[in-house]
Amino acid sequence: MRIPSTQALRALDSFARLGSVWQAAEELKLTRSAVSHQLRLLEKELGFELLRRRGKGIALTPLGRRYATDVRKALLIVRDAGTHTLKFSIAGSLRVNCTSGLAALWLAPRIGEFQEMFPDIALSIETPSAAGGVGAGDADVFIVFATASGRTGRWSGCAT
Repeated sequence: MRIPSTQALRALDSFARLGSVWQAAEELKLTRSAVSHQLRLLEKELGFELLRRRGKGIALTPLGRRYATDVRKALLIVRDAGTHTLKFSIAGSLRVNCTSGLAALWLAPRIGEFQEMFPDIALSIETPSAAGGVGAGDADVFIVFATASGRTGRWSGCAT
């Protein structure tokens, strides 16, 4: 089953919350005819009755009410997705200090994925000419690795 049009789902959600085609049309800035048309198309596409029409009156069927509740939840998730993305957006700069071997063999293959996840971070990698230069300077992050025997050096103020 393909996903129904967003406009039709919004029409159903608005009608379910407000209780009338007229109010749904006002909220969506559409004509009453356009909202009614969207609801009919949605019913046709879904293959079940969402609304019961009696004379000039219209009301949700029990199945329509259940579907409208699920649609409301889905629309709220879609609405909030943008808010969450912006809320957790990270920007700025990150200076990484590590040996050239670690940068070339481990870090470089991961940079593309990092930049896709955090496009607003300006990344710079510093590779000192001597191994003893790792941990020196003004970098935000120092990356070192342990030897096969598991021994590591101790750096003041650093977490392992």
